[in-house]
Amino acid sequence: KQSWIWGLVSGIAYFYIVYLIWFGEVAQLAKNAGPAVAKANKTLAWFVLVGWAIYPIGYIAGTEGGLFGVRIWTGLSLDVVYNIGDAINKIGFGLVIYALAQTDRPKENA
Repeated sequence: KQSWIWGLVSGIAYFYIVYLIWFGEVAQLAKNAGPAVAKANKTLAWFVLVGWAIYPIGYIAGTEGGLFGVRIWTGLSLDVVYNIGDAINKIGFGLVIYALAQTDRPKENA
């Protein structure tokens, strides 16, 4: 019954993190670190904005009472939604960091 309260609290925290990454201190630090870091930060910011949204959307859509007492999708497994979200966020996030690390690596002579 009180899940909306925790949804509100976590939503406020989520949007604060999004603000920091897109417009706040994190964005400024990335900008000052150079174009490669700024580009990676922008990509990671999209992962946080869109990728992290998978979890509350999946919860709202796939559980009884998720959205004002209405289950939007029947037969939707919350575990499947979370596993897809984890794959997108963890693998994708890691690949962006790996690509950034490769830009700082000295090129080898062939």
